[in-house]
Amino acid sequence: MTLVTDSLILARKDLRIELRTRAALAGTLVLGAAALVMVGLAAGPGLGRLRDLAPSLTAIAALFASLAMVDRLDAIDRQNEAFEGLWLGLEDRRAIYLGKMLALTVLQSMLGLALWLLAIVLLDIPVVSGLLWLPALVVFGASAAAAATALVVPLVGGADRRTVLLPVVMLPMLVPTLLAMVNGSRALIDQDPAGAIGWTVVLIAETALFVGLGLLAYEAVATPE
Repeated sequence: MTLVTDSLILARKDLRIELRTRAALAGTLVLGAAALVMVGLAAGPGLGRLRDLAPSLTAIAALFASLAMVDRLDAIDRQNEAFEGLWLGLEDRRAIYLGKMLALTVLQSMLGLALWLLAIVLLDIPVVSGLLWLPALVVFGASAAAAATALVVPLVGGADRRTVLLPVVMLPMLVPTLLAMVNGSRALIDQDPAGAIGWTVVLIAETALFVGLGLLAYEAVATPE
């Protein structure tokens, strides 16, 4: 149980850091709201066009939130050699990966749901019964993105140009997650619950794949220099 316990402790630590300052959450939420408003104005008054844009806008905003959050949390861990201390003090170092993934899943789920609430209001999306499945889609999309991001960030480590390298490395890996989130949420708006459930299963499979890779490879890719 050491792995589970340590993972939950580390996840709680990351959540307390982010929720105390709310820097990444607040900044990304404001940016997402601004994007929704600007795109809504540019698209014009046609409700059909606005509704078609909503899944893509919210998914892209959530994707970049993932990058911003993990970069911020990883930078904090690397201050004053804190990461090296965690590495030496933990019995099972995979707890660092799982803790980061759990924290990112919670944070991205909160952000994704908030962005969708804004989209429903600002883009006049009808509240249909199919949207009851939306929280599940958002959570599994967040977990897939978090599982991949928490694994790849150690590869960038403390590189001088990590701000540039991180999106370059991460975006190709997150394309399937982005497509599943967009298509799944569009299916919900179109009242196609079977399609939404199918895309949710895809996200669950992606999460399982990345978690498996993380548990197998994290210690090898994250070893401090």
